[in-house]
Amino acid sequence: MTDNNNFEEGLLPPEDELNKDGKDGDIKKLYRVFIAMTVALSLFLGVLIGVCTSRYVFMKNEENTIRLPAANNDGTNYSIGEDLKLFYEVYSLISQKYAGEIDPEKMMELAISAYVYGLNDPYSTYMTKNNADTFIDGDYGKKAGIGIKIYRTDEPFGMYIYSVIKDAPAEKAGLMVGDYVIAVDGKEVTKDSYDQCVDDVKGDAGTTVIITVKRGDEILDIPVVRGSFVTRSVEYRLLDSNDKIGYVRIMSLATDTAKEFKTAIEDLKSLGATSYIFDVRDDGGGYLSTIIEVLDMLLPEGPIIRYTDAYGKETVDSSDDKVIVEAPMAVLINKNTASAAELFSAALKDYEQAVLVGETTYGKGVMQTLFTLSNGDTLKLTTSQYSPPYSDNYNGIGVKPDIEVKLTGDKPFYLLSEEEDEQLQAAVDALEGMQD
Repeated sequence: MTDNNNFEEGLLPPEDELNKDGKDGDIKKLYRVFIAMTVALSLFLGVLIGVCTSRYVFMKNEENTIRLPAANNDGTNYSIGEDLKLFYEVYSLISQKYAGEIDPEKMMELAISAYVYGLNDPYSTYMTKNNADTFIDGDYGKKAGIGIKIYRTDEPFGMYIYSVIKDAPAEKAGLMVGDYVIAVDGKEVTKDSYDQCVDDVKGDAGTTVIITVKRGDEILDIPVVRGSFVTRSVEYRLLDSNDKIGYVRIMSLATDTAKEFKTAIEDLKSLGATSYIFDVRDDGGGYLSTIIEVLDMLLPEGPIIRYTDAYGKETVDSSDDKVIVEAPMAVLINKNTASAAELFSAALKDYEQAVLVGETTYGKGVMQTLFTLSNGDTLKLTTSQYSPPYSDNYNGIGVKPDIEVKLTGDKPFYLLSEEEDEQLQAAVDALEGMQD
């Protein structure tokens, strides 16, 4: 299995310090200055003690051993001497001659962000400790809030609640699927206030927010005490149109997904399912180690994933011969199916275990590692490429479906009935055809 430090996520954009504070112009000016900063300042000590002729200089902090290259990983040489000299020259001039206020911490933060920005990699980013905590906890751990999933509607205008998370504060307070949120703490939800109202739903655990909903002809003010809850990543049921087909939607790849997936299969088997549809539409990814666990339950003995690191070295994770599903399978995919969810789809296709239905996926086949820095900040860095068991890497390309079906209409698939969901119906037809 993969190293626990390896963390792969899908459509989450990088925490872009360049644009967050409107500093893009300032950053670009600082970019050249910082070409040497992260590497050069550390390497400078090595130069003084005469070790710069070796391939790597090693510096150690409490969290990681960091390898600082004296040559690029493609074998080409790079001299930092001139850039180090330039940085020191600019640093000295600013320190001694600049007539305005200097915020050295902010300048360093922007400079480091600019250095990472120079990679031109949308998945690599520098995050301050606060931003990193929000990124990790907000998407892969317990959440603080009320526990609803909403969809913006225009007629009537408001937030349509299409899912209420089990055991979350919203469910305990009595909010229901189908409610329209029309005000938050007395502030009407309008086109101008929508984003602010969404933010106002969130808050510190233990505080109360008043959610005003339209339920049929009633207008209800429902107080909800914000708190922690765990987002379920797997939903499942037998289809209404064919009660022999088990439907399993994998919404994200979190730490408990494999356990939830196994429970779903066991329950559906006991209910009489003889074939399965796995829905990974809009699944932006998550932990690679999680999807490897899931695929290990479905694939015969053989490779699951191939990793290629920065130096071209390939390693392989493999499955054993124990499977929990020996039945026809289909996988629903769309343009928002990304990263580890794409691996799930491609691996089943490689082994001819499932038919893929829907649209070509997003195309993210690279993995990031989170490195905790000595000051508590985090560097999220693309450290390897990963590929399906036998087919080519799909980064920037996506995984193509076997049966291409695009949804008509404006509604997202999760608001459609079984009959309205053309992609789901195409998967049903494919499975029924396998059983004829």
